[in-house]
Amino acid sequence: MAIQPNKPSSRVFLIIGVALAALAFAGVLFALNQSKGGNDVSVVVAKSDIAAGTPLTKDLVTVASVPSTTTPADAYTSADAVVGKIPAASVKANTVLVPALFPQAGITASAATGAAGSPVISVETQLTKGYVAMAIPAVGTAPVIDDPNCPKPPKFSVTGLGADQVSAGFYILPGDHIDILVDDGTGGVRYSFQDLPVLRTGAVGSAAGGASLYLVEVARNQAQLLADLVTNRYATSCSEAAPFLLKYVLRPQSEWGKLAADGSGYTPNYLDNTKGPAFKAGTDSAVNAGALAQLFGH
Repeated sequence: MAIQPNKPSSRVFLIIGVALAALAFAGVLFALNQSKGGNDVSVVVAKSDIAAGTPLTKDLVTVASVPSTTTPADAYTSADAVVGKIPAASVKANTVLVPALFPQAGITASAATGAAGSPVISVETQLTKGYVAMAIPAVGTAPVIDDPNCPKPPKFSVTGLGADQVSAGFYILPGDHIDILVDDGTGGVRYSFQDLPVLRTGAVGSAAGGASLYLVEVARNQAQLLADLVTNRYATSCSEAAPFLLKYVLRPQSEWGKLAADGSGYTPNYLDNTKGPAFKAGTDSAVNAGALAQLFGH
């Protein structure tokens, strides 16, 4: 008589085998996750797309878990920390929120509204300690000197550039940082003030929406220098070198200065003119009337 196999015991061993395999698989996944540095951190992200200039509310943000390896070290971790802040540019859904998105960090909209119905934001509460706000013209300036002995009076009276050319095509917006290029008074061009945060763009000056001034944040001990630069008060004769404002250039966010975590100070990032790729003039034959006549003449 044949002995029947012990079916219950076989089923027990099968279940134990499956459980061990599952544990082994989970262990492999855990090891792979650790090897990839996959630890998650909880940070604040945008729930949906947020338009530039929109004061943040708790309904617009949420806390989500994201990989620590791809998360900025200064990302916000509490939704309360971003409520009331105003992004200078549009923010896409699921974007991790960091201080760089809010040049007006810590500012909340007041009950008052502007002519277009937009919130009016207090500027003085936005300023970094030791800094002041100053309006500078969107168009280039030059000293006007009425001296018949000047060899080239027009040089001292106009820059020849419109406000759009001076101001990067009016693409300068609140939250941007700019450098100022000046004529040193002898026809040479060089950098002067650098890494100035733009707080506001003011007084629409044309139907196309061009601003006539920029409100910038400047160190208190440098405000008088900037005032002299943009007004050229000290240019009294054509023989005197009188630097004047020539152009503004936009600076990439990666080259902005450092704002202290508690907002107690800002360190501008001054760069010398050797930064950037080396300039190399390629082989280029001159084109003149004879060359054009040879190609297109009859």
